[in-house]
Amino acid sequence: MLIAVPFYKNEHLVAPVLNSLFACAEDIAAVGAEIICYNDSPGYAPLADALAGALPRLAGCAPCRLESNSENLGFVRTMNRAVAEAVARHADLLLLNSDTVVEPGALAEMAAVAALDHMTGFVNPRSNNATIATLPLRAPPVPHAPGARDAYRALADLLPRVSYAPTSVGFCLLIRHAILAEFGGFDEIYGFGYNEENDLVMRAGRCGYRAVLANHAFVWHDGEMSFSTAGTNRSTLEAKNRAILDQRYPEYAGHTQAHYDAPETIAEHLLAATLPDSAGQRDIAFDFSSFRAAHNGTFEAGRQLLRVAAGVWGRAFRLHVLCGQDVYDFHGYAALSIPRADPHGGRRFAAIFRVGQPYDWNVLERLAPSAAVLGVYMLDTISVDCPQLASSLLYHMWQLTLDHIDVFAAQSRQTRDQFRRRFTLPPHAIELVSYHALDLAEYRLPAAPAGAGPPPGSQASHRTRLLVLGNHFHHKDLNRTANLLAAAFPDRTIVAMGPDHHGARRVAAPTDPAPLTVAQNLEVIEVGALSEHEIGAEYEAADAVVFPSHAEGFGFPVLHALAAERPIFVRRLPVFEELSQAMGCTPNMRFFDSTSDLVAQLQSIPSWQPHAPPPPGNGSARSGREIRDALLQALARVDYHRIVRRIRAVQLASSLAQQNSLPPPSDTKAALAARHLALKVERLALRLLRIQGLYVTIRLLLRPFRRGWKWLRGA
Repeated sequence: MLIAVPFYKNEHLVAPVLNSLFACAEDIAAVGAEIICYNDSPGYAPLADALAGALPRLAGCAPCRLESNSENLGFVRTMNRAVAEAVARHADLLLLNSDTVVEPGALAEMAAVAALDHMTGFVNPRSNNATIATLPLRAPPVPHAPGARDAYRALADLLPRVSYAPTSVGFCLLIRHAILAEFGGFDEIYGFGYNEENDLVMRAGRCGYRAVLANHAFVWHDGEMSFSTAGTNRSTLEAKNRAILDQRYPEYAGHTQAHYDAPETIAEHLLAATLPDSAGQRDIAFDFSSFRAAHNGTFEAGRQLLRVAAGVWGRAFRLHVLCGQDVYDFHGYAALSIPRADPHGGRRFAAIFRVGQPYDWNVLERLAPSAAVLGVYMLDTISVDCPQLASSLLYHMWQLTLDHIDVFAAQSRQTRDQFRRRFTLPPHAIELVSYHALDLAEYRLPAAPAGAGPPPGSQASHRTRLLVLGNHFHHKDLNRTANLLAAAFPDRTIVAMGPDHHGARRVAAPTDPAPLTVAQNLEVIEVGALSEHEIGAEYEAADAVVFPSHAEGFGFPVLHALAAERPIFVRRLPVFEELSQAMGCTPNMRFFDSTSDLVAQLQSIPSWQPHAPPPPGNGSARSGREIRDALLQALARVDYHRIVRRIRAVQLASSLAQQNSLPPPSDTKAALAARHLALKVERLALRLLRIQGLYVTIRLLLRPFRRGWKWLRGA
């Protein structure tokens, strides 16, 4: 092997690079290398003096010599001198810029990687500052950040020994002898340099020879120092020479872009995001992108977790919440001092924890390339259990999610067991059952404002008031139960709280639950837009609460009713029995086996029975710590290959979906032109929607039209 080091002025670079080669004497001997230093600054005494002072020391441990150009040849022509000698001597050639520092072991590892595959023509080490060879990859790059070497070492062992690249970087480039002998050296049309190595790589690449990265070899690179006094800056050289390269190799741009979009490259970016900053923190996001500006159990679970994380997780993480601005404002996340991040902003995090299983493929398309570690709170299986809600696509989406997440969290043992029975959970995933807070103090809703008065038909009229909770989905059984109770107890006020305008309307579509009846003693309250004060007032006004749902993953209404000291009637479900046991078997949770059994039990309304509270330390802080610890455990065993498989699976599924959405192929020119135009428009739309804030703006502009359409459909 020949190691060629060209120098042009910059005498201060001589000592660092040659001293690093001195420290690599064992590697140089192992690969049988000779070092040739080229002085391309004839008549420039400071460089000549620096080389004369440093070379004798290096010659004492490794074969080396100095070659001086009689005139300034520039980088390309100087290195072609080395190419000619390497070809004549049947030797591999290592080009080493003068602004580099070689780490021990790098040369031997590069030579070993080159020998792994006869189709490997070019080998780069990793570096702090070498475009595609940089590790860790960051956006924006920080090549001279303190701790760059430590950051490399933290990630290198996570990577495979070899990664394939579309081209090579000339800062430290090993070229196999066979390449030089067959395809020649650098084309001197590139003058003083830049893109000459890309030209050679593409020339050989057309015959299948590959450029690779030796991930376990590291060479420091200052960058642009070799040309800092050459009179021509990088941008000028790059623009001129890139035009030549693109004309010769029109495939170059697409080939390199495919590398930046590849799962392997994205995985390197994500691994870089797992490194703590100087304060020891890593960025983590809570994915609430599916939340709405309304109240329900899922949204309450999210806010509960966010509130705890703000107080406990911040020591190890810098927190963000992924949601729309309207959701951020409605739920008051700003009061928790956790900033909002645009779900479509393309930002990368060490970990993302999502509350709720995905129902939109776009969720997986966004999450897969956005974090090294993904955790999901899978709340229940009802959407794959009810035939009117289930679909094979939804099942496949959930299974794909479970195949590739790192943390699977369930809100009850029942939920965990149901997912285990219906899906295959990967052996690598960290599984945990983490109950939401079981401390009733955290569920006490604020009472109605002073002077607001009781709700109509409440204590003021001395009528017994039953609060029935649910929504418009069949399994919640709200409409049917409220109708039956209104008929069974005409002397009582029945309040059906929870339906949206679809569930509350008097004329139901064929697929809707039975409509709520027109009864004098039946009140209907749409809960989505109510404030917490208004919801709390309804609990306080009730004599008893009924939660008739057939399927639940947890059951926040149970906790709210007990916190308001109201007896609650629930269907005998495993999850409610589980909650009852966890809370000390409170006598105020009443079980019924059927609606007729419920009617029989409600003939007399039980009074509230004081009982011992559950043990302390069972609030949301406990759940927050459980989830935090699971994410930390997943980060400690983050796996490059798993990340790559996840991203590739999602990219492939997305590509197939786009392909299958195209119309059947046609040979007509009009059809071909239409398909081409459609693809162009789609790509343009995707680029535009990735612009920070544009997606949210478009959604806000379209909201009046969506509401109008829903009103027309429901009218």
